[in-house]
Amino acid sequence: MFDLAKSSLFFERMDVEHPTLVQNIDIVNENMRLLDATYHQPKHFILSLNNLLRSLLFFVENSIKNSPDWLQTSVSEFREMNRKEYEMLKYLRNVSAHQKLIFPAESLVGGLFRVYSNTDYKLKLGLGDHNKPGSYAPDMALKNTADIFDDLLTFSSIAFMDLEHSAFAECLGITRRWFYKADFKFNGENVHDVIDVYIITSKFSASLLDHICSSYAQKKGLLFDKKFTVIRADYNNINTLLELDLYPSLFSVWWEEEIEPLSIGVRADRLRGRKRQAADEYYTWVFDHLVKDPAEYKAMLTRFGSLEPDAIFGKEHLMDFLSFVTINHWHFKKAFPDDFLKSKVTPAEVMMLQRFGRILVDEYKTGKVCTIKAAKEQLDEQIVKIIGRL
Repeated sequence: MFDLAKSSLFFERMDVEHPTLVQNIDIVNENMRLLDATYHQPKHFILSLNNLLRSLLFFVENSIKNSPDWLQTSVSEFREMNRKEYEMLKYLRNVSAHQKLIFPAESLVGGLFRVYSNTDYKLKLGLGDHNKPGSYAPDMALKNTADIFDDLLTFSSIAFMDLEHSAFAECLGITRRWFYKADFKFNGENVHDVIDVYIITSKFSASLLDHICSSYAQKKGLLFDKKFTVIRADYNNINTLLELDLYPSLFSVWWEEEIEPLSIGVRADRLRGRKRQAADEYYTWVFDHLVKDPAEYKAMLTRFGSLEPDAIFGKEHLMDFLSFVTINHWHFKKAFPDDFLKSKVTPAEVMMLQRFGRILVDEYKTGKVCTIKAAKEQLDEQIVKIIGRL
């Protein structure tokens, strides 16, 4: 569940001393990523926004009240430096937690965009107000941006674009922003601001995480070079959905260049789909390559027990290793049709073999020799144990 501790030596070090802190950083960061990925899906965006507000404010308040001195000081300093934004977010969290979900209003701007980079677009011609919420017909309001794309841009397509979009790096798109009227107190006065809830929430969250990590790095004399804060253009791959995000294959033909979607949300959806497809194909491959009898099963155990990690993860052995060690119960059932009824090998021992195999896979990704060696020794002991029982 919590992957941040494995992402770098910095967070691994922090996790040893402050595992709950790393978990809270991971939760806030994951909620920020979900907010980015669901930006053009209103229902999911609203749920992600409310989750982020609650986890973020809990993190701030708990850090100030119940945490090591350095963390209390760091978070308190950050809160005072960003007091107005903090009061805004506290108001939003209180509404979300005690009254109703934060249900933002929207603005939609559609038109012709020039793509300067993967994250920087410029609006050349368009309709709509980027700076305040609008009023939209029921068939457009709070619908997924992709679902209203053609309806909203029909006039722009007729007026601004040739059929084959011959102007390279130019295409139609829709920018969406999310607004909410916040009523809170700041410096003893009542404030009534219409705010961009995405910008306020994301910027505060990322800056807070950077500040905490920088404080820990300074305290421990470490280098912190993974920043959560990202500077984005007004129109970018989060708030703007482009034609090329929706049908990249057609743009590859039109522009005679391989086109991949730029939208964070579209890319996240495609990645999930590819992972599911890869898993489907992998399990089919494993089933087609199961060992055939007890002799082959034992030979495979001996093979991987004798190989060094670098050899195991080389091209020659990798797929066999992943198949045999991480899904060993299938191989066991194929090699021993009577299953565990007549075998001295227990289901728990096969499950431990699989667990130790997956640990070795995870540790090998880190590149740390000492932990890879320990994980391989753990796996080898289990292999020897099972061979002894066959």
